Amino acid sequence: MSIALYVDAGIQASKYCNVGTFAVLIFDYFITLDAESQWVWHRKWTLVRFIFTVSRYMPFFGIGLTFVAAFRTQYYPGESCVSYGRASTVLHIVSILAAEGLLMTRIYASWRSKRILISLPVFCGICAVTSYILSDSGLVPNSTDSSGVDIPNPGDCLFLGGRSGVFSYAALLLFELVLSCLMLFIRFRRYKHTVGLLQRTFFHDTMKYMICIMIMSSFSILLTMFAPGTWVPITNSPQVVIHSVLASRILFNLREREEHSRMQVDISEILVSSGTIRFAVP
Repeated sequence: MSIALYVDAGIQASKYCNVGTFAVLIFDYFITLDAESQWVWHRKWTLVRFIFTVSRYMPFFGIGLTFVAAFRTQYYPGESCVSYGRASTVLHIVSILAAEGLLMTRIYASWRSKRILISLPVFCGICAVTSYILSDSGLVPNSTDSSGVDIPNPGDCLFLGGRSGVFSYAALLLFELVLSCLMLFIRFRRYKHTVGLLQRTFFHDTMKYMICIMIMSSFSILLTMFAPGTWVPITNSPQVVIHSVLASRILFNLREREEHSRMQVDISEILVSSGTIRFAVP
């Protein structure tokens, strides 16, 4: 015999938000599928393409598991959802790390420094490991509700989230802050006087990406710490979706600007070689 799971306004809002963001991910995928076909599919497999593929398609599996969990309303005695929840969490984390990996490859391409190539992944790993250790340290009670209400959660199958996840959001916020400072340093140190269309697109889109992630992470921290426990899972899927969508769109924009810049160079070379180039008279 199945047992109906506990439901309140927070749980329902969390379910609706996660299901809604899954719909946003699917919608964005189809409207950008043509751009992916044009700028990604016909290129050789490289590290960037591999990371892009993970950040583009892994969220469908991770959020798909969240989508199924959101529609769960019954619990069967003896059933356990612990492994299911861990699998969903791992897929979410891998999706976010892949999107951040694309960001790190772009920063490396803008500076071409071996120190950046080594230090950024190391710093990312330190943030991830530290947040994991702090999450299990008990510094923030991993309770589902601070109001004292006993919420039945048989088999950990209820759509809830713990407050210890605040450390993951804090680590992500710190990582984005450090990378945004690095981006500003590169912009005004190396590209102070030489900024073309491709460079402007790169810096504009990358800063927009990091600002959106920082805003989302700050909201997740406040929600996790101060909202009732049943409202905490609201940002689970939105975090993954915003990473995947923005990372994909930035790559498409950069590939488009790169092709546009190459075409301009080719046209200039043709004009010069044919002797038809003219200079404006001041």
